[in-house]
Amino acid sequence: MSRIRNCETSAGKILGLRARELRKGKPLDSARFREDFDPDTLHFAAYAGDKVVGCLTLIRTSGGENPSWQLRGMATDKAWQQKGVGKNLHAFAEKQLRSAVSAQTGVTGARIWCNARSGAVPFYEHLGYIKLSEEFMIENVGPHYKMEKIIL
Repeated sequence: MSRIRNCETSAGKILGLRARELRKGKPLDSARFREDFDPDTLHFAAYAGDKVVGCLTLIRTSGGENPSWQLRGMATDKAWQQKGVGKNLHAFAEKQLRSAVSAQTGVTGARIWCNARSGAVPFYEHLGYIKLSEEFMIENVGPHYKMEKIIL
């Protein structure tokens, strides 16, 4: 197995993987987020050589006493699933977020929340997320749960 390199990146570099894994059979534009180019939005990628094999995006949102970020577009290339790519990329992104929030605000904690696909709930629970809602449907995507994690 190739060595995986995690890094911050741009929306354009992860859009293809997002579309392939999360919007199968839909146009590439269906994987774009309105907030992709907001200055506070952070994009992360896991690379095997020069190929993006994992991705996630953190979008700054308002709410609560801690800075709040929505996790969106987390995906791992099918050939790389169940190999720790997502777990390690999330840990990298969490560390980068913690450093960025601390440097900008002096606050050491942050809230990360997501609308997790029902099938991915065990993955997020393993990362320390808790469910905040009952199952709900996102049109054209499927059943989800709202989940959150507080990082310190």
